[in-house]
Amino acid sequence: MKAIGLVKGPAEAPHEFTFVTPDSSKIKSGEFVYYLLGEKKVICRVVKRSPVRLYPTLYLSNPEIEPERILRILGVENPEFELYEVKAVIMGYFDEKLGFVNPRIQPKAGQKIYLAEREVLENSLFRKKVGEVGSVHIGYLLNREEDIPVVLDAALLTSEHMCILASTGSGKSYLAGVLAEELLKPYNSAALLIFDPHGEYHTLKEIEGLKEFSSGSYKVRVRIYDKDEIKIRLSELEYEELVNLLPELTDKQEALLNRVYRDLEGKYFTSAELIEKIYDVAGESDKLTAKALEWRITRYVKNFEIIDDNRHIELKELLKPGQASVLQLTELGDREQETLVSVLLKRILNARINAEKGLKGEKLEYPVFVIIEEAHRFASKEARSYKVLRTILSEGRKFGVGVCLISQRPAKIDSDILSQCMTQVVMRIINPADQEYIRKSVESIGKDMIEELPGLTKGQALVSGVALNAPVLIRVRERLTSHGGVSKDAPKEWIEWTKNYREERGIRKVERVKLFWDEA
Repeated sequence: MKAIGLVKGPAEAPHEFTFVTPDSSKIKSGEFVYYLLGEKKVICRVVKRSPVRLYPTLYLSNPEIEPERILRILGVENPEFELYEVKAVIMGYFDEKLGFVNPRIQPKAGQKIYLAEREVLENSLFRKKVGEVGSVHIGYLLNREEDIPVVLDAALLTSEHMCILASTGSGKSYLAGVLAEELLKPYNSAALLIFDPHGEYHTLKEIEGLKEFSSGSYKVRVRIYDKDEIKIRLSELEYEELVNLLPELTDKQEALLNRVYRDLEGKYFTSAELIEKIYDVAGESDKLTAKALEWRITRYVKNFEIIDDNRHIELKELLKPGQASVLQLTELGDREQETLVSVLLKRILNARINAEKGLKGEKLEYPVFVIIEEAHRFASKEARSYKVLRTILSEGRKFGVGVCLISQRPAKIDSDILSQCMTQVVMRIINPADQEYIRKSVESIGKDMIEELPGLTKGQALVSGVALNAPVLIRVRERLTSHGGVSKDAPKEWIEWTKNYREERGIRKVERVKLFWDEA
């Protein structure tokens, strides 16, 4: 156990201190070090490094001559001429029951600082080991050349909700694919639902042929639902959802529809039966209002592709342990997507409440986890799905409904919803407004960690929250399935199209010449 530096003294805050080190390679921002307090190892996180002694300018005046050579000529024996002052934040010594315990005692000046060993990090930073029941291995510590796995606790991750926030192209969908793979492994066997607005998750189907996802009798299944298979029965819509589908209702029309809906609520009915009931309730005195409602229902509800009189997605077919269901929303409009998310999440929550409380109605006897891509479209206050999402994020953990929100526009997600995501994965974000919004909405990410976000590259992330013991910087592990969200290589496709087009024209020209001579 070799020391890498010596304590210089306190820093600005009571839980910070500085130490001096000649090591210019290992001590990076985000690295973990420790000092000894008796036999306890007090772990600290490096937050800043600045030089206190560098080569004099004269030593650097000729790029052809190495500074070390000048030192040798001058008779300076110590090759480690550079020195760095490092600021570190005290996390504490780790206790299995209490977590990190801050000793409230800063290290003394001159005390030795050590680089945290692999075993120390694995035992203190993470609640699970790779391959354990309830483990989610998403990547490796960013600042180490050796592969130290970053493992999250699936139980806390799925029950306490999570979010993945990043700028476009940072790798958030790739990471979500890694998350889905981990949850579908035999030691998790998740009941997983993915709302996929861009058609990026169909490649998870490859899981069915991989040995990593089978064990004994366990066999994973991935179901891909396209537009024609995604249907919501009309009678499943709540009154507010039905009204949202019918534009420009007058007060009189809405009052009549409300009376009719309250009579039909909780019963199965078709659009024809809804219209018939409207005429029955309106009578002769209000026939014009009934006709106006009939026109709107025929024009908007019947033409709403996901609304059907009879067909219905059965929850027990959609959600089963050891199965991922991917709802491809690429061909659906924004209103249809919002309605679908709202209705399905409401049904899932009610089915879990019925199962937990022994109530009548549709039931799901096991917890479920839902991944929502482009979450800012569904979790803003203007979205039709906002109300049910807010309810699930605040109450869903009691009934086993977990949610993962994925977005490149965190500032558009309602802060009350975002603050309920107790595990956070934040990738490269440059926009200062988004950074500030994340800092305000996510309590576990401090200012020093927020400053790391612009410097992250593709596939790197800051992970914090309840699913691990302390925030860490990671590089995402390689996926076992192919990534469905790869950007298009436009020049390559242009060249290929041009080549095919010319060949096709050439073939047609030959055929025309042949036809001419045959006719002649």
